[in-house]
Amino acid sequence: MLKRFLSITMIVLLSITAWLIYSCKDLEFDYNFEHFFPVESDDAEFFYDFREKFGSDNEFIIIGVERPDGIFNKTFLDKVSEFCDSTAHFKGVRSVTSLTSVKSPIINSFGVIEVPLVNLNSEQTVKQDSAILVNDRTLVGNLISPDAKSLAIYIRHLDLMKKSTSDSLLNDIETYVAAHFTENTLVTGKLKSERAYLSKTQSELLLFMSVSFVLVTIFLWFTFRNFWGVVVPLAVVVLAIIWTVGIMAVTGKAIDIMIILMPCILFVVGMSDVIHITSQFYEKIEEGFSKIESIRLSLEEVGFATFLTCISTSIAFLTLNTTSIQPIRDFGTYTAIGVVVAYILSITVLPFILIHVKNPDRFKVHVVQLRWDRFLRKLIKWVFRNPIKILVSTSVLLIVSLWGIGMIEVNNSVLDDLDENDPIKQEFKFFDSNYSGVRGFEMQVESQNDEGILSYEAAQELLTLEEYLRDTYGVGALISPLDVVRGFNKASNDGDPLKFTVPSSKDEYNLLIANLKPWLKRKEIRQLISAEMQLGRFSGRIKDKGSKAVDKRNVAFDEFLKTKNLSFINVRITGSSDLIDKSNSYLTDNMLQGLSLDIIALMFIIGIIFRSWRMMLISIIPNVIPLAMIAGVIGLAGIEMKVTISIIFSIAFGIAVDDTLHLLSRLKVELSKGIGLYKALMITYLSTGKAMILTAMVISAGFSTLMLSNFKSTFYVGLLISMTLLFALIAELILMPVLLMWIYGAKRQNKS
Repeated sequence: MLKRFLSITMIVLLSITAWLIYSCKDLEFDYNFEHFFPVESDDAEFFYDFREKFGSDNEFIIIGVERPDGIFNKTFLDKVSEFCDSTAHFKGVRSVTSLTSVKSPIINSFGVIEVPLVNLNSEQTVKQDSAILVNDRTLVGNLISPDAKSLAIYIRHLDLMKKSTSDSLLNDIETYVAAHFTENTLVTGKLKSERAYLSKTQSELLLFMSVSFVLVTIFLWFTFRNFWGVVVPLAVVVLAIIWTVGIMAVTGKAIDIMIILMPCILFVVGMSDVIHITSQFYEKIEEGFSKIESIRLSLEEVGFATFLTCISTSIAFLTLNTTSIQPIRDFGTYTAIGVVVAYILSITVLPFILIHVKNPDRFKVHVVQLRWDRFLRKLIKWVFRNPIKILVSTSVLLIVSLWGIGMIEVNNSVLDDLDENDPIKQEFKFFDSNYSGVRGFEMQVESQNDEGILSYEAAQELLTLEEYLRDTYGVGALISPLDVVRGFNKASNDGDPLKFTVPSSKDEYNLLIANLKPWLKRKEIRQLISAEMQLGRFSGRIKDKGSKAVDKRNVAFDEFLKTKNLSFINVRITGSSDLIDKSNSYLTDNMLQGLSLDIIALMFIIGIIFRSWRMMLISIIPNVIPLAMIAGVIGLAGIEMKVTISIIFSIAFGIAVDDTLHLLSRLKVELSKGIGLYKALMITYLSTGKAMILTAMVISAGFSTLMLSNFKSTFYVGLLISMTLLFALIAELILMPVLLMWIYGAKRQNKS
């Protein structure tokens, strides 16, 4: 009956597998930095509204061109001008800005005349203009470097382009740059960073899977010492991964930097159930049972425990949905689905395969099991003899960990996931060092009266803000609504550079604004002043010192605003960089919520099994202490907390509790037979200890493959989760028995 049921089930599962494999043809890779913005938050809503009014702050490509002899050379600037004219017609380009393309308007009786910033008629005119331009604060650090040995070309492209369109545009630009310039050129921007991340994502996905496959194969061989003991578990887990990836394809989920972790996690996590069932099956074969009986008994003895571990691990990943970051939500959802799929295949496909493959050599199985029994007997006896030492050592480690936790710092910087020697990072550093920076600064200013953002009183407060942001906050290439006023004042005075100012006299200022109002309808003005003139935009760039440094600047800025007691304007910092920084803060709170849900779920499951609040509490300790220890390691090692690293706690806890559930489930069975705790623990150790150690080693080894990543956060995820699982294994094998003896102290005398 069981054999027939499994055969029918296999036909159904193979049909579904074929369909899911076919669906994988539609699977795509994607990496969009904006996906890591916190969704469903006031800050995100404010940013999107701000972008709708004033345009995007991050949709551009920057090209730096170096000329050691100086950029003010007619031949060189002619070449730059030709480049800008050509790229302006590329598909997807909105505008191209450089020293040669910017023009200064002059308003006279004939209308508006636009005069180029630099006159390219002759070498002499170029030199004459250069004397003025190198002292222009709106240009230095923006379009030209302070030493005037390089210039920047800004290519602003369409917002939120499709992957194929953005790749095509970037390739066209890079090809033209290489063909057009003989000078040293550097290209950076959102499109290039996203392409680099995607390329690494694709290559690392294959690398992680390959190395994990090899490591797991080695562990399985040394454990079971037979061909089918290796092939069967691998086949089931690989099938689970195929199913999960197929489900992603069917639901339209693309592979991003978070999802690349999922196959590796499923490969090692899915192996847990497979190993427990396979190990139990081999034990029954060694005891002389038939295949059918061995399968039936194995599922009866570990089936409930594997079901509970499936539920607890799935919940752990689903709690990632408490975060405000969509890629992490998706990662948690699809990984939870994969865990359930792995469990279903473990209790259907695995028994079918085990029934139809050749029985393992009973003598070899007996020899391997005997070695494990000897080791586990020695270990449990040592634990029984040294409970005080174990508790004291645990307390000391916990105290040190708490000290380390107090040293954890949250920080984030642009492209900090990449190695310092990565070409993308080096290009980024060039612009950060030679210009005002690449990290954007955006701020909205709102008028507090009906006269609008350009009223004289509001202008005086805007001047105060400008001075602070430039001189104290460190914003470079800053533009504001007052630049519209300055530009109009300059244009109205025959383009005199000395008139690029805001009139200090109220009457003079109001007259200028009255003359300016007809011009405020121009499209380019909408990037700084809203149509109703109630909102204004401050935009610039700062050098990227990390979110921690920016937070300090923001705190100081808030204090500055309080001292000035602004009454005509209200300000709020926003922008894509600001939103990414805030995602770290959101995630820290979200992770605490998620971890709390994980703990509650485990306590609920333990409560169902034992119906004891004391057992619920004790079961948490061996799983929480490793998390505290790894958090201490993060603080003591100076590892900065960020979005992708903070998820390790929920992941590690969800995986670590599996062994706790297996151990306690078997212990409950033994205690129900009326035997003493000592003997019950001994039997439990010998029955589940081997599988616990093996699964912990396999999972840790699998996660350690992530340390091969070029992404720093992925490296740390692999390292820290591996360490956490090993710490959890030690706690479950050594600390858990001590705590159990403390709970069941009255039974300790029964050691028969």
